[in-house]
Amino acid sequence: MIRYDAGGAGAARRSIAALAFAAAACLPGAAPAAGEGPPRAWEAPGYPAEEIHDAAAHRDDAASDVRIAFSRWPDCYSNATAIRDIFRLEGVSDKADQDKALALWKWFRILVTSTGGGYCYETDPDGKEGIVYDPHKIFTVYGHHMCDGLSWAMVPLWRAAGYIAFDECHHGHTIASLRYRDADGHWRFHDFDPQARYYFWDDRKNIVSTWTMPVTRGRVHRHLLAPQIVHTLRTSLRRGETIVRSWDNGGAVIQPGKRGRDVEITPEGDERGYYLKTPGKSDGVYAVAGEEIQTFVADIDPARFRLQLADGSGGVACSKDSAGRPLVHPEKTGVSGCAVYRMPSPFVLVEAVCEAELTKGDEGDECDLLLSTDGGRSWKRIHAMERTGTEKVAIPSGRAARVRGLPDAYTAYEFRVKAAMRAAANPAGVGLRALRVETRREFNKRTLPNLRPGPSFVRVSAEKLDPDCLLEVAVSFSVKGEERSAIGRIASLPHYFKIDTGPADELVTGNYDQKFNVGDVRMKYIRLRLIPSGGGAVPDASLPVSEAEAAFSAPCPHPADMNNRKIVKNRETDPMQTSGFFPQSRQVLKDDGARVKALLDAIASDKEVGPKAWMAAEDLGSYPEAVDALIEMLPRANLDLTIHICKALAQIGSPKAAGPLLKKWEAAPGGAPGTRYIPDALAAIGDRSVVPALVAKLGMVRFDFRFHIAYAMGKLGGEEAEKALADLAARDPFPAVREFAREQLEELRRSMR
Repeated sequence: MIRYDAGGAGAARRSIAALAFAAAACLPGAAPAAGEGPPRAWEAPGYPAEEIHDAAAHRDDAASDVRIAFSRWPDCYSNATAIRDIFRLEGVSDKADQDKALALWKWFRILVTSTGGGYCYETDPDGKEGIVYDPHKIFTVYGHHMCDGLSWAMVPLWRAAGYIAFDECHHGHTIASLRYRDADGHWRFHDFDPQARYYFWDDRKNIVSTWTMPVTRGRVHRHLLAPQIVHTLRTSLRRGETIVRSWDNGGAVIQPGKRGRDVEITPEGDERGYYLKTPGKSDGVYAVAGEEIQTFVADIDPARFRLQLADGSGGVACSKDSAGRPLVHPEKTGVSGCAVYRMPSPFVLVEAVCEAELTKGDEGDECDLLLSTDGGRSWKRIHAMERTGTEKVAIPSGRAARVRGLPDAYTAYEFRVKAAMRAAANPAGVGLRALRVETRREFNKRTLPNLRPGPSFVRVSAEKLDPDCLLEVAVSFSVKGEERSAIGRIASLPHYFKIDTGPADELVTGNYDQKFNVGDVRMKYIRLRLIPSGGGAVPDASLPVSEAEAAFSAPCPHPADMNNRKIVKNRETDPMQTSGFFPQSRQVLKDDGARVKALLDAIASDKEVGPKAWMAAEDLGSYPEAVDALIEMLPRANLDLTIHICKALAQIGSPKAAGPLLKKWEAAPGGAPGTRYIPDALAAIGDRSVVPALVAKLGMVRFDFRFHIAYAMGKLGGEEAEKALADLAARDPFPAVREFAREQLEELRRSMR
């Protein structure tokens, strides 16, 4: 029984891109044994996968992988669950690809804000500070960014649906470029600008068009920044822990661009105080940022204390001292012991306070508190008892500590607190009497479950729930100002209940950037905690699975209209212009003695090696006489210029370029994104002898390279190419590569008949 109670335009800078490319180039893959040649694709152990999720279980978890979903809102647990629900809600799961792309566009515009964002910096477990590239973190933790970060977040949602997609950019702006099949049967790239809030539209073909024609004309399908192990909203609970996810954020936000000790929120010359919290403020970053308050209280009880201890604990016992007070203490005299408590969350930490009561009875006793942000591999002391007696401390461990130069867990997702102790004489005279840790974290409240007017079913699931615990889920909200809540106590999972707001209007606007949770129905918080299953607590009965799951299968389109189109003037004349493969033109011109020189001069004079040089390199592809100059440029061309040289060499198709292209190919997957297109140029040249060199990389490169290798195999043909395509079609973990390899294989076999 559920109880109801009334009540700045950004840009991808080349220095940032270079950092990302360097990281992307160091990829795991199949490596040959010493003394052997590279493995052929069908002998490789496998292809590198995408969207790998951390599913680690921990000894202190009483409930692991707890998930809450509402039937009328996308489940943003992962990129895959989000895009699946977006398709389902909009009723396009079995519709044309363009319908799916427009469904993603609508919900992405609702779920993120395109104003006020920027590069957020987090410190990784190794202590290195860097830009957040994980797309799911940008999507669900921050929910706002500049043009490039918005595209980094949108593109992987489309890839999670099994399609190819990239962010597309020059040195000043970035958009999202999605590949899918149109009604005429052709596969094309289609371009969406999440910061400018429009997409490009061909009003003659009635399809989403591209930023330039052809696609990547003076542009780059650049980044493959998403790590292979991608963030999710995986949530675990320990006994003694309460999590409150509030739609009202009291100032626990991370201001982009702040690094090191300079992390305090300041207006930065913004008269509106975009990141400053003022009473009643719901715009600025607070139109998207919610706040998680996570509270953990150690159970200092001899019968239960070990249930909360994390890995790394040992050499401790719990008993009562001579005054009858419980104490976690060393097991033996002269032997160190420690109690480790883990504080994980899918959300980024802003502030934390560790409150403890410690005691030591002998000058020779040791009793310290330590902090770890790398899973317990290393520790920093945050407090050491210096005198005998009992001491109560409150130690900041978040942003406030960072500003003061103290050990901190600022921007951590998991950290651990260790009480380390050693007894000189009496083991029960030193140790931990009490511990309470509270964190404040930032999350994107739009990607949590949100109620819409009318009935919503709630599904609560988990990987594990210990039988001595009940999971209590409380949902607090208001309808037209009337406070309401629904509380469920759950013993077995999955569990379903229903919330009906009654009559209310849905907030509908053309731009949700600064308007969210301000309509008739407003979310307040979702609270999670574990309570003992005994002691009179009675679990609630779940609704029937069939009734509830029917709601999780039903469409429920959002009434917002996000169809803001920018009509293009330069329209496609040949699908090769938008397929994403090279060549993109068949034009052949005769040099008049000055044109090739002018293009080469344009490349040489572009000190930024940006769009001016890129377009000049492409234009050289119309002049067969330019092949020698292009070959000469190729070895020293940077990551981006290589793309446009490959485009030109593919258009010319001269056998002279095969050797230099293969030489540069040796660096792959280094040199991305430029080296990604070498297979296209080699396929256009048509020399089948390059097949072994291309196939040899298949076990070492990510999906974008494999996609282009499959293209080359289909064009070049032969026994080895056919076997490689067959293996990709059967075993590649990326759906778009499997499907494309299958199409290429069928076309190749048809041509051989």
